[in-house]
Amino acid sequence: MANDASMETSGLQWKWVALGVIAGLAIVGASYFIVAPTFHSDEIQALVMLVGYAVTGVIVGYFSPGVTIKEATIAGFLVLLAMLGLLYATKADLIENPSINLLLLMLGVAFSWVGGWVGEKLQGTTADAHTKGFQWKWVITGVVLGFALNVLFVFLLAPAFRIDLNVILAAFIVSFVATGFIVGYKSPGVTLKEPALAGFLSVVVDWLFLQYGISLSVPGRYLVAGLAIGFLFSLFGAWLGEKYQEAVANKAAG
Repeated sequence: MANDASMETSGLQWKWVALGVIAGLAIVGASYFIVAPTFHSDEIQALVMLVGYAVTGVIVGYFSPGVTIKEATIAGFLVLLAMLGLLYATKADLIENPSINLLLLMLGVAFSWVGGWVGEKLQGTTADAHTKGFQWKWVITGVVLGFALNVLFVFLLAPAFRIDLNVILAAFIVSFVATGFIVGYKSPGVTLKEPALAGFLSVVVDWLFLQYGISLSVPGRYLVAGLAIGFLFSLFGAWLGEKYQEAVANKAAG
């Protein structure tokens, strides 16, 4: 957990903008070029790229000292310009869709900002240790992480395993365990309800994208199963995270 001294850094930190651009180009670029040959849907390709911007923001917000949401946002914008230029240069099918281009322009920066905010929450401050009661910020953090990991785990692993449904289901489950673990470990106090609710809501976001983003109708029984998986495995991951947090604290105490 970050200490208060680390929060004293002020001014725009161009080093973290530059590092964010490097990380973003690697994450967003790799995600797109892995997914594009298998999934020819412009919406899926755009979604994977947008999640890449969010992950870039998380990295900058978490690892950089002080509050660096601006740096994450600027880095995301620069990566967005670079990726659009690369897509034009390679004459990618995605770039020929005006609505998708507009979506990338509008949401790319927003996703970077959200990612930076989540990274700052995961970084934490000593003041967070005194927070009690149900913490909605950790629900929001968990939803962002859960949705991002769902997308990356499922769509990036699917091409490698030729869209094996068993592998996709396993990746879906692991993404929730990972989300719960991160929130449970990084959040102060006992936060089991927050990541469990976040897992549930992440599935709702997944469903909204499938239903309205790519017009893929999901049968009710699969939606119910997905909601149960999101809730239970996020809860399990949070429990593991809390146990690990406790073990680390006991080791530090001697």
